[in-house]
Amino acid sequence: MGQELMDDGVLASAGAYFHSVLEASQDCIRVISRAGLIEYMNLRGRELFEIDDFDGRNRDRYWPDMWPPESRPAVEDALNKALAGGSSSFRALCPTAKGNVRWWDTTVSPVLDEAGRVVRVLAASRDVTAAMLAERHRQLLVNELNHRVKNTLAIVQSIAAQSLRNAGVDPAVRRAFEGRLMAIAATHNVLTDENWAAASLRQIVEGSLRPYRNADHAVRVDGPDLMVSPKPAVVMALAFHELAINALKYGALSVPGGKVEVRWTSQPGARLLVTWTERGGPPVARPSRRGFGSRIIELALASELDGEVELDYRPEGLVCTLRAPLAALDRVDAFMALQA
Repeated sequence: MGQELMDDGVLASAGAYFHSVLEASQDCIRVISRAGLIEYMNLRGRELFEIDDFDGRNRDRYWPDMWPPESRPAVEDALNKALAGGSSSFRALCPTAKGNVRWWDTTVSPVLDEAGRVVRVLAASRDVTAAMLAERHRQLLVNELNHRVKNTLAIVQSIAAQSLRNAGVDPAVRRAFEGRLMAIAATHNVLTDENWAAASLRQIVEGSLRPYRNADHAVRVDGPDLMVSPKPAVVMALAFHELAINALKYGALSVPGGKVEVRWTSQPGARLLVTWTERGGPPVARPSRRGFGSRIIELALASELDGEVELDYRPEGLVCTLRAPLAALDRVDAFMALQA
């Protein structure tokens, strides 16, 4: 095979050393003419694609024709880019010569002569079928988990509603509990949309405020697009929900013309500063006791983010300040470590 390659001159100008490098590769290496025809495939490539008769079945065939219809557009696009002097890569399906399904990561690059002209194209394909199957299996497990968690949350909401109603619990208590479950469910939906990788801080804040926004109030959310990993995302969603509920009951969202501003910034030293500021509501006074919502905000949020939370009950409106390391937003719990 090596002698055939040198005899037909495909890589003669590159020399025997370059040819030996191609043959030593564990990937499928093809050399393609300017017309898009396959001129050479290394021995490992023939093994990977299960080709027994390269000269009779593959040599001088148009390379995109070797791929199935659903993959051909990506192949032709990469070939055209290489012929124009650029490099590109793609992942696509292509069965072997014996019909076994395989997925390939392929990098396509131009081969230039001394004048900088494209004389051929080099295509290297790596078999990533095992990785694709593992990813599909992982996605199947995540989808099943999402489905079961949603069902579980719905069941918990139903049981809680019935139990608290039959026990004669204060309707305000029932609404508070159901609201907290809804905050968790809403964050779960955001994380599901992002494949449980992370949720946008903006999505978390706006999701917590959305049920309570109307034309009577001015609500502003402002800050860079920061991503929050699942565990701190749920705690942050609960904390912002508690702040929104408090504003609805006693603060800026309880009267027309009230204003709420949520702002976050990155500070020197890789620190995060988040401020919740209320204005235009009734005069504010510090509560006589710390409720469940305050404990979530001051204790759970601070603990989860390794930061500090301050509730400042100013007469003109509540100001909640969170200071924490930015790295705390990217905390991976045990479940997500298993997924990785």
